[in-house]
Amino acid sequence: MTLGRDTAALRIERDLPAIVAVAVRDIADVIPTYRTLSREQAADVEGIAFWSFRRLLQLWVSPDTAVDAADHAHFRAVGSARAYDGRPLSDVLRAYRVAVESLLRHIGDTYLTDLDTTDVADLGLVALSAIDTVYEQIISGWSDARDHLTNDRGRARAALLDDLLVGRQSSPGALADRTRELGLALPATVSLLAFVRAGDDGPVPDDDVEALGAALRVDAAPDATTDVLTTRRDTTVVVLAAPVARLDALEDVCRRASLRGSAATCALPDVATTFRRVARSLTAAPVHAFDKRAVLRDGDSHLLSLLAAQPGVDPIAVMTSILGPLVDHSQRHVLDGLAAFIATGTATEAAAVLHLHPQTLRYRLRRARELTGLDPRHGWDRLALDVAIHLRHLH
Repeated sequence: MTLGRDTAALRIERDLPAIVAVAVRDIADVIPTYRTLSREQAADVEGIAFWSFRRLLQLWVSPDTAVDAADHAHFRAVGSARAYDGRPLSDVLRAYRVAVESLLRHIGDTYLTDLDTTDVADLGLVALSAIDTVYEQIISGWSDARDHLTNDRGRARAALLDDLLVGRQSSPGALADRTRELGLALPATVSLLAFVRAGDDGPVPDDDVEALGAALRVDAAPDATTDVLTTRRDTTVVVLAAPVARLDALEDVCRRASLRGSAATCALPDVATTFRRVARSLTAAPVHAFDKRAVLRDGDSHLLSLLAAQPGVDPIAVMTSILGPLVDHSQRHVLDGLAAFIATGTATEAAAVLHLHPQTLRYRLRRARELTGLDPRHGWDRLALDVAIHLRHLH
C-alpha cells in the first residue's frame, strides 16, 4: 500500500536537513568552485537548497499551484548575488541540477516503494519544469547584475585614468588602494596612447575602441598584465596599458578604422605630462608623418615637442627616443653609416665618404631600420633621425 504523496512529502520535509547536507556535499564533489566557499557562503548555499527543496515538494503535493512571481524574484536575486560574488554562471546552474539530482536520488532510495507510478512521474515532471524556471530566472538576474557591474567598473576605471591624465592620482599609496579595489594590476611603466579619426572631427566609435583594446593585448609584451584602461577626451580616445612589445595589431586596427594614433611609454607618475605630449602630437604632426604608419612612436611626439619649442623639452630624451639602441657605443658604426647617408643622400656617396663598400653601407642602413623602426628614405623619418643625430653630437 502506498503512502500517498502528502504523507511522503511530510516525511521528506522532516529529513530535509540531512538531505540538504548530502546535496551540498554532492555539489562540492562535482563543482570545484564550491569547495572553497567561506563559512557564510556555504551556509547561504544550504539555505537556498532547503528553501528550494521545500518549494519543490509544495509544487508536487499541490498540482494546482505553480511557480509564481515571488519564486521568480527569489531566483533572480540568487542569480544577481552570484554575479556580484564572482561565481561563474555555469557553476551556479550546474549546482542546482546536482542538488535536485541528490534530492530525487534520496526519494528514490527511501520512498520509491511507498509511491505509485503517477506520484513518481509527477515528481520528475515538477522537478524538470522547476529547473527550467530556475535557470531562466538565475540567468536573467546574473546577466543584469553582470551588466551593471561591468558598466560601473568600466566607469570607475575610466575615472581612474581621467585622474591620472590630470595628475590627481599622484600618491603611490592612494593609487595602490584604488587599483586594488578595481581589480587592476598596473605596472610601474605603462604605454599611453591617444587616437583620433583621420580626416574628420567625429568621435571614435565604441566598436573601434574595443578593437584597440584587443589589439593592445595582442601586442603586449610577454607576461605583461592584460588590463587596459580607456577614456575619452572630446573626440580623442586615450588608452593606458602595459608596455607593448610591438604595434602590429594596433596598426592593423587603425588602418581598417581610419584612425591615427600616438604612443608613448612612461612611468605611472609621468602619465599627465606624457598625455599632453602625446595629445599635442596628433594635431601637430604633418600629414606625411602618417604615410608609413598609423601610430606615431615616442620619438615622434618628442620631436614635435622640440620643434614647437614646448617648455621642459629634454634634448636627451628626444635623442634617445628616436635613436634607441643606436646611442650605444657598440652601434657607433651603424650610426655613422646612417649619418653619412642622411648627409649625402645616397648609399654610394655615403660609402665613399666612409671608405666602405656600398653593400656594407646598405647593410648598416638595414640594421639602422631594424633597431630604430625608422627608414631614412622616408621624409618624416629622415627629419627625425637627422635631428637626433645632431642632438647626439651636441650632447
